[in-house]
Amino acid sequence: MYAVCIVVFIALGFLFWRNRIDLGLLNTATVFLSEEKEKPVSVLNFGDIMFDRGVRSIINKGRDPFEYVYVEKSVFSRFDVVIANLEGPIVEMDRAKCQQKAYNFQFASNTPERLIRAGITMVNIANNHSYDCYGAGFLSTKKYLRAAGIEYIGDSTLDTSYIIKEIRGKKVAFIGMDQTVSPLLVSKFYPLIQKLKSENNYVVVNIHWGTEYKLVQTKTQESIGHALVDSGADVVFGHHPHVTQPVEVYKGKVIFYSLGNFVFDQYGVEQTRGIGAGVSFGKTKNVFTVFPYVQKKFAPSFIQAGEKDIFCEKYLKSLVHDGCTFEISL
Repeated sequence: MYAVCIVVFIALGFLFWRNRIDLGLLNTATVFLSEEKEKPVSVLNFGDIMFDRGVRSIINKGRDPFEYVYVEKSVFSRFDVVIANLEGPIVEMDRAKCQQKAYNFQFASNTPERLIRAGITMVNIANNHSYDCYGAGFLSTKKYLRAAGIEYIGDSTLDTSYIIKEIRGKKVAFIGMDQTVSPLLVSKFYPLIQKLKSENNYVVVNIHWGTEYKLVQTKTQESIGHALVDSGADVVFGHHPHVTQPVEVYKGKVIFYSLGNFVFDQYGVEQTRGIGAGVSFGKTKNVFTVFPYVQKKFAPSFIQAGEKDIFCEKYLKSLVHDGCTFEISL
């Protein structure tokens, strides 16, 4: 009888000990899941990417235009979505069948693989080079992107210009717009953005606009940018000028007028530098981070240490900031 009691006591003790471990693991998992759910939704945006002409030439010689980006891959991994403007069609076709204009781009069919390796998860296809190979090139671009699992915004109609993503219980609307050659009037987008904002937590706008090589935004950009925010945009990312333009805080929302070139075969100090612009949407504040880079033979390389601080001190001079980061209280 005594021996039986000892066995029962040991068994009960083992069960209690095991359940304590299980409860500990459960509590740890619960905390982890809770923290993951509370983690802010974050988006990182870059400007123009072009894989033709001089960039195609270095690729054919064995260089990867993202070779320096791989070294800083941790920059991308901090964000839920990484977006860039895809400045041309992905299509394999006779160039003679494409538009015959001064600047005509055509990207190789392995472009999506290159984007994925770099960490880019979404592209804007609403720009003045989307139809360089007419409708066939535009359709080909979407086909290759879909096959690779890369999301795109800025399709040819209002109803297809945006996508909705759910990230940790938050609904985010991403919309792409072109204000260079697109037949869609900008005024058509305002009620759409208002509707998207009423149905989602955040609205992220990508817009191709402005004047090429102009270092400050135009009055038209300002007017459109303000109207986008008034309609419900939480952040506006601009591109097309091929140089960086100022950032503005308007009614508590942020407008990056131009992020500059990301991968492009242009020369000149201003054309070979740009920024990645990141935002983390929080409950009480949105946190923005600027990632400046310079191109080395068309390949972007993120600026480090002192030079980075000097750049951000100049770029964010109109804002209260800490290095390359600034906050907007909600």
